[in-house]
Formats: sequence, structure tokens, C-alpha cells
Amino acid sequence: MKKKTLKKLLATTVTAGLISLPIALPISSYAQQGESVTPNTATKTVALDVKLKGYVFGLRVMKANISGQFTQDTYALRADLFTSGLGAFLKKFQIWSTTTGQINESGLRPVQHIQQNMDKKNRRVEMSYGETAVDISIVPPLGSQGKPPATLKQRFESDDTLSALLNMMMRGYRFADEPCTGTVPVFDSKQHYLLRMERDGSRRIKQKGYKGDTVKCKVYYVPVSGFDPEDLPSAEEAAAPIIIYLAPFDEAGLYVPVRMTYKISFFKAVIKAREITVRQQ
Repeated sequence: MKKKTLKKLLATTVTAGLISLPIALPISSYAQQGESVTPNTATKTVALDVKLKGYVFGLRVMKANISGQFTQDTYALRADLFTSGLGAFLKKFQIWSTTTGQINESGLRPVQHIQQNMDKKNRRVEMSYGETAVDISIVPPLGSQGKPPATLKQRFESDDTLSALLNMMMRGYRFADEPCTGTVPVFDSKQHYLLRMERDGSRRIKQKGYKGDTVKCKVYYVPVSGFDPEDLPSAEEAAAPIIIYLAPFDEAGLYVPVRMTYKISFFKAVIKAREITVRQQ
């Protein structure tokens, strides 16, 4: 197989990982790489740490380290994503992102989201949420905001990628009576899309990092606005869901993704949780 083809498959794996695991964590107004996050609250805090690895054709191509803290009414998350193994040889990159926000019974309200790409462009994205709008800074700027671009309302009323993950994880404990139900609107600083969930039974998972029962969840990626024509998924890609296996962690009030798979044609990507730590502080 040509190296160019493998690079494209790697990019698909990373995209699937970011869509299904939008976990990142915001810190202060200007988070710096390597800093920790702590919600500004005196109430009891639950801390979550997850380490994941991604594979294509059985070969490791990426790692993700995710950590977060949240209380009854606040949250903070951080994610570090980077290629490893074969992935580092084909397309080396590293991204860290953070998100902070507030929680109420109707859902999540992001306050700030930051993403830093550690590549040649060194692009940094900052999204700060006000009362009625979100202020976006992208340096260096993107060449396009899509056709058509996301509206101001779509940008403000959607979750950032990290908040979207937490939204999905909390369903069944908060926001919804059952896990893997409903639709989560997402805005990633350019593209606005929906994550539509369908429950598909259960499965017992036995792997390094987690052994136990899970909820099998199909997540469909639905583009809405902010896409350039070449960025839109093909008919096959749009019809193929990301399969996420959600494990209940009652002490945290979360359904944690412990395994994710994405398959089209001959290509299959798998992301597995290798270590999960939940603790109260």
C-alpha cells in the first residue's frame, strides 16, 4: 500500500477519535500546555483520568490522555492527542485542548475552549462564550469558514468538541433517563455538525483497562454547516456510525467510552481505553 494512502487512513482514524472522544479541558483564560485544571468551586469534585490507544490494521497509530474534574455545577477537561508507533512515522502531530464550563439540568454551558496544534502552523483556537454569542480567535486564521458558514446561533447554541463528549457521557445520569439517546450539536470553531445516537443493545467487554458490561452505542456524524465541499463525508462514510461502548461508572455519574470502532470498506480503526481512574476529592 502506498504511503500516501496510509496517511489518509491515519487522518481518518484521528478524525474518528476526535469526533467520538471530544474530551479536552479548559483551564484559565489562557491555558498553557502541561497545566492542570481545577474548577473554581468549593463543592466535592470528581476527577477522571483515561488513557487510550488507537489502532489501524492492528498497529498502534495514536495515543490520547484525557483528564477532567467536575462538580454538580462546573466542569473542566483536558485532552492530549498524539500519533505514536506507525502513526508517528506516517504523519506526526500533537494536539492539546481544554474546556471549562457550567452544568445545569438542561445541559452544559461552555465558558472557554482552547485548542493548540503543535505542528508547523502552530495554530491556536480560542472560543470564549458570552451571554448571547461566542467570540472566536484562530491564529493563523483558516482559509475558509465553509459554504455556507455556521451561523452565529449555531455556533453559540452548540457544544465545543470536549463539552460534547461530556454531554454524551452524562446521559443516563443527567440530561436523559437512558444513555446513548438524543442528538448533541457540536461546533469546532469552523464546522457545525450533529452527533446522533442510537442504542444498539449491550456487550461485555474484556480488554486491558476494562472488563465488564457496556452499552453499545451507534453515533452518526451529521454535517450541517461550515464545511467546504471536499470536507463533506462520502455517502458510505455518512452511513457508517462510530460504534462506542459505554461503561457505567456510578461513582462518577458517567458512562465512559472504553472502546470505539469505525469501519468503512476494508478500513477499520479501533480506539481502546487502556487505563481508567475515577476518584473523589
